Amino acid sequence: MRPFHIALVVLAALVLSGGLLLSASAGTPPDTDTIRIWDNCDPPTFNATFGAGTCLPGEHGTEKFSIFIGEVAADRIAGAWRFGSQAYTIASGDSTALDNHGGEVHTFTTVAKFGGGFVPVLNQLSGNPVPAPECLKSPSASNIFVEAGTVEIGPTAGSSILPVGKTRAQCCVHPWMRTVITVK
Repeated sequence: MRPFHIALVVLAALVLSGGLLLSASAGTPPDTDTIRIWDNCDPPTFNATFGAGTCLPGEHGTEKFSIFIGEVAADRIAGAWRFGSQAYTIASGDSTALDNHGGEVHTFTTVAKFGGGFVPVLNQLSGNPVPAPECLKSPSASNIFVEAGTVEIGPTAGSSILPVGKTRAQCCVHPWMRTVITVK
């Protein structure tokens, strides 16, 4: 081999080994766990009831407002208004992303105890007459408002907002939307 080629091979080996050492010392990057949020609001009927922009066209959007209210009155929930799962297990250090696939605004609010939200009629119809105190607070890192069709950064697993162990979270608009997150 010519000296130039030897030097090039040695340089490449040093760069590669340095890169391997760097990536090994950096550790495995944390994952991002996505918490999906769903609803099925029909834009024409929800917007006629509450005003333009209340319900944006989402991935579903076919349940008329009268059906929604009837469902909540009869069943205490509207089945299409939900988090992606009733329970999540997330590793400490992982990030969370709150992905709203619905047409309405929702909250992801960590609560000490599940309760009602800040919409009195939905509290009554869903059998949650007493609001969770956390739902009456301003938006914050523990009371995140997620607009329709958006993704918000959620709390980091293992933080004070989402500590190791079990944490309850609910939507303060639709109080039957609940999930329990276990951080390990």
